[in-house]
Amino acid sequence: MRRRANATLIALAIAAGSVMFSAPIASAATYCDNTGYTSISEPIERCTTLSNGVLVVHQASNGVVSTGYDKTGGSTISAQLGYSRSGTAHYANAVSISAGQKKSQTWSLGASAYCSSIIGLLKYSGGSYQTPASHC
Repeated sequence: MRRRANATLIALAIAAGSVMFSAPIASAATYCDNTGYTSISEPIERCTTLSNGVLVVHQASNGVVSTGYDKTGGSTISAQLGYSRSGTAHYANAVSISAGQKKSQTWSLGASAYCSSIIGLLKYSGGSYQTPASHC
């Protein structure tokens, strides 16, 4: 009986972990409504629709912040993804993004950063863009 209970608990833990790890972080989902929400409709993930794609910021409860860009059209760009917290911008190195590609960058800010106001950023030679602030 004890072995069966342990096997059941292990199976449940594995299933729970699979669900937890399958959740997207800055999925850069193509869906972004006109109020800046993605399909999850939660303030921890906010978005901006651009003429050639969707910019998304997502924050997780462990303090991980991700900014992603789903480029749906236009020519290839070299862009920096970033985030802004407490008025300070942080950018990753530039990456090349072509139509049909999704690129993202992740930063570990620590659990204390969770629920703070965090904005997703995209900067390239043609300009810069930002998402509405994500929060709890």
